[in-house]
Amino acid sequence: MKKNNAFYGWLFACVSLVILLGVSIYLGISGWYFSSSNTQQTDLELGNNIEISVKKNESSTASFTFSGGFLEGEKLSQIVGIKNSETEGELYIRAKVYVFMSDNAIADMQFITSSNWTKADDGYYYFNEKLISQGKIGLCSALVIGEGSHLRGDRNYIMTVAVEGLDGNADVEGLWGFNPAKNV
Repeated sequence: MKKNNAFYGWLFACVSLVILLGVSIYLGISGWYFSSSNTQQTDLELGNNIEISVKKNESSTASFTFSGGFLEGEKLSQIVGIKNSETEGELYIRAKVYVFMSDNAIADMQFITSSNWTKADDGYYYFNEKLISQGKIGLCSALVIGEGSHLRGDRNYIMTVAVEGLDGNADVEGLWGFNPAKNV
């Protein structure tokens, strides 16, 4: 029985698929294809002073990487300032800090703030007054790693400070569920 060219084409396709399946199984089992490393870097470094500008009805963030070699309850020196970038009008300000973990969880962090800030049940820190146009305030002098935040020393983490500004004439209690001016 003579074999034609179509037979060799099918044979080549089947052998190629078997080899591809074998390589896929090997890479899947070995984890080579799915291994990853955290190489994200930002211009900001832990410990450097930062200023976050915010406008009305907007949110601004500053993110930086840090080593996971810190223990629960440890203070991290970090001065964060906030500036109202609006040329006219006052703003309500609130802020929160997040540490993103590799399993899509968020580690608990707290600010060490001045007496002008109130921490609410929602985890945000609210400035007790309206921030005047082009005004600046200090948010924190340090950050504290929360209890139950199991950071690994062999990994880097991304810490993000989110600051929100709300128009000073807005219904702050209706929108945020908290009125910082009433809760002083």
